[in-house]
Amino acid sequence: MTGRHLGERIHDLLDNRLPREAAAEAMRHLEACDECTRRWRELRAAREALNSSEAGIDMTFARRLLDREHMAQVASHETRRDARAARGRDRRPVVLSLSVALLLVAVLGAAYVAGEPDDIDPGITASSETGMLSVARMDSSTMRGWVPTDGWIHPDWQSSGFEPVEASVRETPQGARILAYTLLSDIEPVLVLEQQGRLADEDVASLQPTSTEGLDGYVVGTDPTRIVWQTGDVVVLLSCNCAEETLEEVATAFPEDDEPGFVDQIIAGLGVFGDALTGR
Repeated sequence: MTGRHLGERIHDLLDNRLPREAAAEAMRHLEACDECTRRWRELRAAREALNSSEAGIDMTFARRLLDREHMAQVASHETRRDARAARGRDRRPVVLSLSVALLLVAVLGAAYVAGEPDDIDPGITASSETGMLSVARMDSSTMRGWVPTDGWIHPDWQSSGFEPVEASVRETPQGARILAYTLLSDIEPVLVLEQQGRLADEDVASLQPTSTEGLDGYVVGTDPTRIVWQTGDVVVLLSCNCAEETLEEVATAFPEDDEPGFVDQIIAGLGVFGDALTGR
């Protein structure tokens, strides 16, 4: 401690608030530092005067204790490093960083939960128009030039040879949206229903699986024939009065995507928050 001043620690030494080792080091410093020794003696004298004064206060020593010029003179001999050591470590940046980190974790956790996809009925029971509101319609020419957004998909019309007839976006009473459109194949017209979400394992456990060219789906019904599968964050159902093989061939023309991951779910949740804030 030699070469530094005790600063505010001299009060802790006087009040016996320093640990044993720190107090011993401070006493050794007093033996080598005249400035701190003089300050120590003044404080002890002031303490004794306060304890022995009839009024409880000795104004002469009180003025010495409150003499800002004297305190500034002592402080002027301390380096910035000594001053920081006397004050102790400033923990405000650490506390602030920890608070920001906890807030970020809370927001991301909430976004992950909010972005969790809904479980979709394999039969997409909302395929019935009962109780649904049509919010958008597209004719054949619009469908051919339409670039799908918001998770919707469709085959590449040119390479697949399929012809779109018409499409509509319907909204269920619960607020879920379903894209419904018809495409013409070489045999029968095929009804396509799409809804954003996921197929829950327990909902498809009892269904007959079907697989072709890497596409894993399920047979939902046979009259009419219906198959369903998940690609990315959208569930697709095909329906027609045709053989199962025909629907499987149509299904292979749709683009494939992996199921949304951790980051995708957080981004989706942040989108939910944004829609809530904007009133969408």
